[in-house]
Amino acid sequence: MQRDVQCCMLYSHGKVRTKDVLRFEVQTEGPDCRIQAIILYTKKAVKCADPSDRKVKRLLRKLLQRQRTKAHRTMWLLPHDNLPAMSEDKKDNWAALHVE
Repeated sequence: MQRDVQCCMLYSHGKVRTKDVLRFEVQTEGPDCRIQAIILYTKKAVKCADPSDRKVKRLLRKLLQRQRTKAHRTMWLLPHDNLPAMSEDKKDNWAALHVE
């Protein structure tokens, strides 16, 4: 796994595929970091991307969609003990639908 980057000073060049991004962070401009950037942790490297770039915005949309899809898929895989309590009327409806 790649180390965390303290601060991007310049933007990286080259393409980054959505499937290669393991995670990303948003860097805001401040006293330590002179530029706003999206820090992309890929399988092979750490890239600093310009958040105003059209291709970077599209990549972020895809990454956020992937995150939502993954969270939704994972939600159904949780053990039943972690689910919130169901009201009695919903339990009756569920029992009618649930077939073992």
